Amino acid sequence: MNTRGSDGPVCSFCDSKRLGLVMDFGEVGLAGAFLKPEQFAAERTFPMRLHFCRDCHAVQVTDKIPPDVMFQNYFYFSSSIGTLRDHFAQYAAEVTERFLDPAKATVLEFGCNDGVLLRPLADQGIRTVIGVDPASNVVATIDDTRIKVVNSYFTEEIADKIVADYGHVDLIVANNVYAHIPDIQGTTRAVAAALQPDGVFAFEVHYLGKVIDGMQYDMIYHEHLYYYSLLSAMNHLARYDMMVFDIKPIPIHAGSIRFYACKKGSRHSVSVSPAVKALEAEERARGFDRYETFLEFSNTVAAHRAKLIELLIDLRRQGHSIAGYGASGRANTIIQYCGINHDHLDYMIDDAPAKAGYYTPKSHFEIFPGSILEGGNAPDYLLIFAWSFFDEIRKRNADYLAKGGRMILPLPEVSIFPPPAPCYPVAG
Repeated sequence: MNTRGSDGPVCSFCDSKRLGLVMDFGEVGLAGAFLKPEQFAAERTFPMRLHFCRDCHAVQVTDKIPPDVMFQNYFYFSSSIGTLRDHFAQYAAEVTERFLDPAKATVLEFGCNDGVLLRPLADQGIRTVIGVDPASNVVATIDDTRIKVVNSYFTEEIADKIVADYGHVDLIVANNVYAHIPDIQGTTRAVAAALQPDGVFAFEVHYLGKVIDGMQYDMIYHEHLYYYSLLSAMNHLARYDMMVFDIKPIPIHAGSIRFYACKKGSRHSVSVSPAVKALEAEERARGFDRYETFLEFSNTVAAHRAKLIELLIDLRRQGHSIAGYGASGRANTIIQYCGINHDHLDYMIDDAPAKAGYYTPKSHFEIFPGSILEGGNAPDYLLIFAWSFFDEIRKRNADYLAKGGRMILPLPEVSIFPPPAPCYPVAG
């Protein structure tokens, strides 16, 4: 399913046809479509192109895959990552204190995954906690009677049913999902329908500014359709009589942002944070409303690709073994965009048990559990695709490093940890 009109792609947010191509990734395997060898022959690939809308300034992947293909049997379990568990515990405490009367409040999270935020919200004493998510295998792991689970997409129909059953919602949260929804207009209508007049819509997404600053092209894949700036978020929400009243930079995923939005005319709308006004001015100064800014980003990414491949080829020539670490969607974008194949890499490692024994899409690297590093055949180098969690990975694999193993970080700059010792000329 492509967002395309008869004359080319159409903006998902404003239906404009004035889109400019930023990057063309060619035909790629779906980032989360891990598979077994018997599925190789039937594997499908899809075009993936990144565009910029000249009218509403939204940066977006315009080649859309039917959601059921990507999300019904999902391999990402947020609670398996300690950094995320800690983040969402703090998040729950913060929004409860700021916006809610727990004994009376109703909170809804769409894209709730395995309940990593819902559980700490319930721990705060929230009266009604509702999770909505289409991934049947993931929500099946939420074993908590305090949480009401709706195994579905968050549509206008589901919003109306929730309002009928529980009343309008005080706080709607969406974390790392508001960028994933093909029908973003329909979902935003659902938010507006379910939210009570003074309610808050809080959503975390990867911030476009961090993508640009850190050259994080690995965030681009079919699942991540949209790359939000404040300008594009403001333009989008305004169409539904909503507005951004506050923002919070979030270090998670190497650079996210939390937008706090409300209905126009609500009690929150009269006190827009100075941080919102400052970021709006900064984005205009940096050209986030201009197509040329993103063409420059594309050229920088191409130069990075050449540097990473050169390093891998050089290490292979020296006879080193290399495995990838972190079989995520981000890994699959780097692998496919850079053309990493079995000449460069031996296999993949991932700490999520559900992925062991599967293979990466299109590149077909076998995925092993982290325990493979404990034996005598550990690779010389690990290419850390999950580089945004490097501190956690480094600590978890301290024994591997102590035994002489090294880690390659592909972003934000290609580097090796620990750094190679400097070579000094021998005096003669």
